[in-house]
Amino acid sequence: MRVTLVSLRTRFLSAVALLFVWAIGSAALGAQTPPGDADSYPRIDLKRDCGAQGDGKTNDTAAFQQAAERIQKAGGGTLIIPKGVYVVGRQTHEPGKTPYYRREPIFYVKGVKYLVIEGNGALIRIAPGLRFGSFHKDTGERYDPPAMPFTDYNYAVAVGSIIHVDESRNIEIRDLELDGNLAELIIGGQFGDTGRQLSACGLQLYNNVDVRLHRIHSHHHALDGVMIGWHGLKESDPPTPHELVDCVFEYNGRQGLSWVGGRGLKAIRCKFNHTQRGLNGGQPFGSAPGAGVDIEAEESICRDGYFEDCEFVNNGGCGMVADSGDGGYSKFVRCTFWGSTNWSAWSAKPGLVYEDCVFHGSAVHAVGSPKPELATRWIRCTFEDKPWEGKGPYGNFLAELNGNLENVLFEACTFTANSRRTIWCSGHGAIFRDCTFTHKATTINPGDYQCLIRGATLSGCHFKEQFPPETKAQWFIITDGTRVLEGKPTTVDGPHVRWGGPNGPIGQIPADKDQ
Repeated sequence: MRVTLVSLRTRFLSAVALLFVWAIGSAALGAQTPPGDADSYPRIDLKRDCGAQGDGKTNDTAAFQQAAERIQKAGGGTLIIPKGVYVVGRQTHEPGKTPYYRREPIFYVKGVKYLVIEGNGALIRIAPGLRFGSFHKDTGERYDPPAMPFTDYNYAVAVGSIIHVDESRNIEIRDLELDGNLAELIIGGQFGDTGRQLSACGLQLYNNVDVRLHRIHSHHHALDGVMIGWHGLKESDPPTPHELVDCVFEYNGRQGLSWVGGRGLKAIRCKFNHTQRGLNGGQPFGSAPGAGVDIEAEESICRDGYFEDCEFVNNGGCGMVADSGDGGYSKFVRCTFWGSTNWSAWSAKPGLVYEDCVFHGSAVHAVGSPKPELATRWIRCTFEDKPWEGKGPYGNFLAELNGNLENVLFEACTFTANSRRTIWCSGHGAIFRDCTFTHKATTINPGDYQCLIRGATLSGCHFKEQFPPETKAQWFIITDGTRVLEGKPTTVDGPHVRWGGPNGPIGQIPADKDQ
C-alpha cells in the first residue's frame, strides 16, 4: 500500500510532464480520428537525421529530444533507432530555481495519432551520475527528511522516463532494451510515503489507445520497468487496448509493471521478475510495493487484464498484487508465481481468475462475492513450496485465505507441501472441487494440524500423505464448519493425518455432514 499515491504519484508525474514540455505542441487527440496512411508521417533515423552517436559514451539526449519534436509537430511518425548503445538523461541546475537538479525530458510526445519506434536491438541507457531522491533545494546535497511521508517537491529530483507518451493512439515500440543504470545513480533521501516515489521508468504511457510493446527489455530502473495508466477512466468508457508480447521487466526498483488505469491490457510471454534486487550483488533497493505487477487503479479503473505464459518470480514484494483502487478483473493463464521472500500473489480485489498457473510461495487473500464471476478462482493450479535458488519459498502455507470467501473456487488444484502446511482457509463459502492435498512435512509438531479448511464445501477432494516409513507422529485437518457434498467422494488416506481432529476418521468422509 502507498499513502494515497493515487494523488501523489499521479500529480507528480503529470506536473513533471507539463513542466518539461517545451513548445512542441499540445494538439488535442480526437478520440475517433483514424491514424491515416503511415506513409504520410515522417520516418526519422536517430543517427542520420538527429545526429545520435550510439557509441555508449556520447550523451544522445538531444537527438531523442529532436526526434520527439519532429514527430510531435507532424502528429505522428516512425523513429528508427539503429543498433547501438545510446546514453541519455540530463539534469541541470538553474540558480534560484527548485528542485536544485532539474531533469530534461528524453523522448516525450503527446497527442500523436501514430507512433512506431523500431529499436533494432538497440540499448538506451540512463547516464551515470544522475540524481534520484530528495536533495536540498538550496545546496544540492542529499536531503534526508525528518519524517515520512515527505512530499515537498522543491526537494524532489527525478531521473524521468526514457520513453514517455501521453494521450496518443496507434503506438508500437519494438526490439529495444531500456537500462535504468540503477547502480550508477546518485541516490538521495526518501520521497513520497516510502522509498523514493519519483519518475524513473523505462516507459511511461498514459491515456493512450492501441499500444503494442513487442520484445522490450526494461530493467534496472529506479522506479518501474513500465507504467501504464489512464486518468479518470470509467466503467462506461470504451476499451483502451495495450498489448505486451515477449517483454522482460526485471531488476526494477518499484515494479516491473505498474498498471494504474485502463481497460484491456494483455501480456503474452512476459517476465516481471526480480523487483528491488537491482543493485550489485542483488542488494535490495526500491519503493513499495515492490511487485512484479501492481494492479492499482489511481482515480481510474483497471479492467480486462489478461496474462498468458508470464512469470512473476523472485520479487522483493509480491509477484502480483491487486489491493488498492478500483481494479482486479484480470485473468492469468499458465503463469508462474514464485515468491522467494514475499507472497507469490496477493489477490484482494474482485474478478481475479487463475487457470493452469503454478505458485511457489504463499498465495494470499481472496475476494468472495454472491456473483461467482467476481469471486477469486483458481482452476487446475499447482501449489508447491519449492525454493528459488536457495531462497524461500515464502510463508507458512501454500495458500492463506480469510474473511468472506463466498464462491471462492479451487477446482482441480494440486497442493504439495514439502516442509509447510498446505492451506489456511478460514472464512465462509469457499468451494474445493476435485482438489488433491499432499502432506509431506514432518517438521510440524506432532499432534498439530497440517491443513485448515473452515466454512467451506468439498467435493471429490483427496488428502494424501507421503512421510518416511519410520514416521510415527499423528496430525490432523481442521474442518470447523466444513461440509462434504454428495457425489464424488472426498477421502483422507491416513494413518498419520486425520480428518477433523487427532482421532478423526480416515478413508471416505461421510457426505453432507457439518464438521
